[in-house]
This record gives sequence, structure tokens and C-alpha cells, in this order.
Amino acid sequence: MAGPRAKILVVDDEPSVRAAISEYLSREGYQVLEAGDGVSMRRILDENDIAIVLLDVMLPGEDGLSLAQSLAHRDDIGVIIISALGAEADRIAGLEFGADDYLPKPVSPRELLARVRALQRRYKGATSPGGLQFEFSGWRLDAVRRTLRDARGVLTSLSDGEFGILLAFVEHPQRVLTRDELLVLARGNESDAFDRAIDTQVSRIRHKIHTPTSGEVIKTMRGEGYMFMPAVTVLTTREPEAHRILPSARENAILIDANKGEASVGGIALDLTYSEVSLLAALFEAEGSAVSKDMLSRQVLGRPWQAFDRSVDVHVSNLRNKLASYPGIAITTVRRVGYKLVIG
Repeated sequence: MAGPRAKILVVDDEPSVRAAISEYLSREGYQVLEAGDGVSMRRILDENDIAIVLLDVMLPGEDGLSLAQSLAHRDDIGVIIISALGAEADRIAGLEFGADDYLPKPVSPRELLARVRALQRRYKGATSPGGLQFEFSGWRLDAVRRTLRDARGVLTSLSDGEFGILLAFVEHPQRVLTRDELLVLARGNESDAFDRAIDTQVSRIRHKIHTPTSGEVIKTMRGEGYMFMPAVTVLTTREPEAHRILPSARENAILIDANKGEASVGGIALDLTYSEVSLLAALFEAEGSAVSKDMLSRQVLGRPWQAFDRSVDVHVSNLRNKLASYPGIAITTVRRVGYKLVIG
């Protein structure tokens, strides 16, 4: 999904809507194709290299949510739902069914163009785990779409809490994690959840990912915590890239390899998750400028930031703790904006 002449497919049963979107995006340099239903959509997808599908929900025959779900396994195609159903529950349903973004009708052409471009940047890989998926025991966890699928591609629902804990497990496989560590990794230091809440969510995850052949996936380590037993494979479509920043103090020299998910300070490796590596890269690429929460969310998590979403704050809090032993490096909060990396 790259290049100014990327192909976009507009799927809507209203010819006037398709025509308006097609005309605007064509003027911006995109190749735009149109479909009025799911059958036409699939035929066009089979015959063309489509980068992004703009999808209505209320379609004749198969509805847009079902179509979005059928495309969720396609790592090469982004999906933006554009629908007259704009309530919060509708937007959440669209994202849970696999859409990358959701815009209510009537949509501003300029906003649509901005969302399309943002989705293109996301799929180029950049420095986010948007190109990352985790495979274990026949399961695949997608860090951007926040989805879990089995070997047949069937979606298994996860609550926000379950997703956060499972992501912590797959980023730290075959290693004992205490309840406190799981709590911090999944929710940040400011969480006030109790140990019992972690136990309950781990139990639910066990139930959801258990198969007759999977064996023990999450092992209880008596008196210690939990260990995620399967080997985890990290899948990425990003090109290898390394980023280096060399401040005046050599002991604070930072080296980041975003493709490998590794970072070091003064030659000493940091124990960071993939999300934390991506966050560190996004902050220092700003060269001392403040980075908004929305930009960090898009680059690190692969999705727009929303006021109730504390995921960026959680990752910043965890990263701050891991950088605390380096007094010349700090992440400062810029009120009403986001965060800034300060090296001195």
C-alpha cells in the first residue's frame, strides 16, 4: 500500500456517493474503482491491486460489517468504513469487525483524504507495531486491529483488559511475569486494579485460546505469577531500518533498531517491548519537539487517539520507568499536547 497512484475501491449502493468520493480522490491522484455490493467488491479485489477499501455498512446482500470482517486478515488492504450509522456503538462495532477507521456520513472530503493518507502511512510500516503481528500455537494477535484469530482465521473477541494482558504475554514469552508486572504492562503504573482482576482475566484468556492440541498455554507459577509457554513468532512487513541519535554525553547515546524491536543507551541494551521501542523512536525523531497523543497513537499503536484511550499514557509511563536510571534522558509531558523527549 504505497505510492500516490494507489488504487482505492469505493463500496456504496448509492451511485451519487460513489461518484462524489471518486471525483474528489481522483483529483488528488488516486485511482478509484467503484462497487455497489459485496459481490462486485470481491470481483474487483480479485482483479486489481487495491490499497484501501472505503466501505458502507448498509449494502444490499452482505452488509459492510461482514465484508470488513472478511478483509481483516488481509495485511495488504486497509478498510475505512463510511456510514450513516455514526453512533458510538456503531463505530466500535465497525472497528471490532476489522475496519482500520470509521467515518460517519456526511463525510468531509478533506477529512476523508487525511484519513486515507494516514492509513497509507500506517501500512508502510514506519516505526509502529502496525506492521507487527504475533503468532503462537496457531493463533495470530494483531497489535493494530487488536484482534485475535485462530488458524482458520476465525475472530475471537477480547476485552480491552484481556487484549492488554495477552499483548504483555506475547511480548514477554517464556518468562515469569508477576501480577504487578502484568498490571503495569497492560494498564500502567496508575492502575488501581487488584490482583484478583488479573487472575480473572488470565482465566478468561486461557479459556478463549485453549484447544485440544495447545497444551498448557499460560502456566501458573506458584508464589510468583504466570508464564506464557508457547514460542512466539513476530511477523513484520517493515523494511530493516536503524535510527541513531548521539547527544553530547556519550553515556546517553541512543541506538534504536525499529525493525528488530531493540534499543540501547550508551551501548547497554534496554529491556523494552516492541511498542516501547516504537514510542522511543517516534519521540526522538521529533528532534526535541512535542509529539501529540494522536500522532503517537497512530505511529505506535496504528490507530487514532481518543480522549478515553490511555494506551499511549500507559506506554509512556512504562518507558519513563525504564529510562529512569539515565538522568540525562527524560520524557516530559506537554500539557494539552502530548509528550517530548529531552536529552541533556
